[in-house]
Amino acid sequence: MSIALQNIQVNAPDDPHHFLLKDISFELSDGSVTILIGHTGSGKSTLLQVMAGIMEPSTGAISLDGQPLWHTRKVNQAHLLRLGLIFQFPEQQLFAGSIRGEFAYSLRPYRLAADERERRIRAACADLDPHGAFALERSPFALSGGEQRRLALATTFATAPDWLLMDEPTAGLEAAAVRELLRLIRGRERGGFVIATHDLDTFLPLADRVLVLDRGELVFDGSPEALCRAPELLTRAGVGLPSCVEAAQVLARCGIAIAPDLLTPELAAPAILNALRERGSASPEPAPQAAAPKHAREARVTPAPPQAAWLALDPRAKWLLYLLLVIGTMQQQLWSGLAASALLLGLSFLGLPRSVIRGSWKVAVPFLIFMLLSIMLAGLEWRSTEGQFPLGFSIKSGWSAAFTLTRLFLILMAGYWLAVSTTYGQLVQGLNWALAFFRRMKLPVESFALAVSLLFRFIPLILREWQRFSAIVRARGKAAIRPGMVRMRDIPALVVPLLLAMFHKAEQMTVAMEMKKVDGKHQLLKKSTLSWRTKDTLLVILSGVAFGVLMYMRD
Repeated sequence: MSIALQNIQVNAPDDPHHFLLKDISFELSDGSVTILIGHTGSGKSTLLQVMAGIMEPSTGAISLDGQPLWHTRKVNQAHLLRLGLIFQFPEQQLFAGSIRGEFAYSLRPYRLAADERERRIRAACADLDPHGAFALERSPFALSGGEQRRLALATTFATAPDWLLMDEPTAGLEAAAVRELLRLIRGRERGGFVIATHDLDTFLPLADRVLVLDRGELVFDGSPEALCRAPELLTRAGVGLPSCVEAAQVLARCGIAIAPDLLTPELAAPAILNALRERGSASPEPAPQAAAPKHAREARVTPAPPQAAWLALDPRAKWLLYLLLVIGTMQQQLWSGLAASALLLGLSFLGLPRSVIRGSWKVAVPFLIFMLLSIMLAGLEWRSTEGQFPLGFSIKSGWSAAFTLTRLFLILMAGYWLAVSTTYGQLVQGLNWALAFFRRMKLPVESFALAVSLLFRFIPLILREWQRFSAIVRARGKAAIRPGMVRMRDIPALVVPLLLAMFHKAEQMTVAMEMKKVDGKHQLLKKSTLSWRTKDTLLVILSGVAFGVLMYMRD
């Protein structure tokens, strides 16, 4: 099965003028091994997710055997089952109570017969579990870190996809596991591999083709040997040289000339021996240099994306706006007042990146579902009148609950706005400035400010992790749904790894704070970067006017 990309372009979610991928076109044939290299942030992971049907390209087309992968913003289910994606740190995707449950979740979309399912599980375990650690009823969380990573690889290998897309598959694997992975890749009878990696020494000898990305653009497409004969391409793309090229350069400085495209020690050793025997003879012809695209030869400086208007304001002014909006909302007793608060809150979101505005739905939708259920429960009442159905609904009680929960919803979204429109350092500095009066009263202001700022910090962090794990469950569950959506049956596979990741990050933060001695007296802060300008004064005046309007409308 061939896979072809034609003029693929992916825009950054927060800046449509910035490209994560730009004009990517190539075609891969069945049975080939292609490695994808580039510096961190060059677009390798984005390209893999586009090829796997997880991320929809802004423009361009992807086809498998000539058939389009996307149709009306959804991925063709039959094609999706033929693609497999292994993310970085795949052990973070584990969630089930048993190893058998992990295999069952990955194999469920294929609707296999019981005997075929068991055969695939046994084969995957035999390939990636040489020590017999994968007892099927054992909890995956009882395995070591390396064993968990091998289990995650095994669950994907068991699906036997036509194309296996791998993102840094050797990271964190011991040498024996890497050799086993290479054996599986070499011994596979059908299908192809696309491997994003920085481990050139491991994968270059295995590759049929190499793609080099630089700032989202494809700057090289050719054989490993041709790339090694043009090492300046790797240097310009910010990628380290493979050992075969470095060895050739060092030997050349010692007067021993060998070709830089000898990818393995088995190939290099005879060449070095012959060069030593012929030392002193005429110098060999210089290695051919692959022509780099014009845009790769020119020095480029990527302009920084324009800063959102709210990010440039002083955090003290934004804290004041947030507090006045929350106080004014809490004082409202009429729906018209809440409507005014909602309008002011909506205006505050103007100027934020589109990705931030779309991310607000990740916070809003669960709370709105909670509101609906709460209103239904609050309005239920038991009637004792004979001859009538005993269970009824009180509109008055439901309406009262709806009003209270709407007020809380507006406060929640105001907190989200403050968190995403203010950097963490400025958030802490602004709060410390606001609480300066209480510091004179010997109150633990620093500890309170740190706790509040950490709470706000976790809001965008949770949203980023939610997006990451939702992409993982869509890849594992083979869901033919629109990007960004998650099926109800995939919620356990999303929530469990998400909670574990958040606990891990909280633990890391706690350790870092302890090492920095953050105990309420020592702050993890640099010198103050607060700067009050005219537009901050204008924001304070507008905040006061808005607060006055809300207080006037509260009754």
